[in-house]
Parts: sequence; structure tokens; C-alpha cells
Amino acid sequence: MSQASPRPPSRAKAKPRLAAHPQVVFGARVRELRLKLKLTQDDLATHCGLFRTYLSRIETGNANPTLTMICALADALGVTVAELFPDTAPPTPAQGSNRKQGNTPSRGRVR
Repeated sequence: MSQASPRPPSRAKAKPRLAAHPQVVFGARVRELRLKLKLTQDDLATHCGLFRTYLSRIETGNANPTLTMICALADALGVTVAELFPDTAPPTPAQGSNRKQGNTPSRGRVR
């Protein structure tokens, strides 16, 4: 029987921490407000008319809720839509953006 040699220590470098994705930040805020009101996911989901599993996906940042659902969540949590979003500086327009140049928006078309 031969003995396996021990593994050398991993030399993988730690990945730089990126800013949280907006869906994750939004979901964490929904969860924070839900827990503050002592609601279960079932309670909030029922009030909003959605499945508990979908609410779970929203809270973990794995779902991208529609504006209608965001409004329903705000109503059920007793807050304004703006209060569902943490205080952050507004994003700056990307280089080449129509807003920055003062041009007419592209109506959703990608150039």
C-alpha cells in the first residue's frame, strides 16, 4: 500500500470583493423590512399574491421583480417604493449615454 502524499496548500488568490448586485441589495432590504414587521415569508407572499418560493428568490437576489411586484411589496410592507431601495448615490450615465449628450433616448434599442 502506498500512502498518498498530502496536498500542498492552496495558492489560490482571494477574489476581490465586488459591490453587491442591485437585486441582492433590494432583496436584503425586503427581508430586513419583513423581519422588522415580524412577518413570515408566507405572510408577505400571501399579502402580495405571490408564491413563497418566489418571495424567497427575491430576498436572495435570484429573481428580478417587476415594477408591479415592487409596488405590491412596498404596499404590503407599509413603505414607499423609494424606501425599498437603500440610500445610494444615483448611478452616473455610462460613457456614450444619450442622457449625457442630451440626445433623445433610444426607446430601448441597443446600439
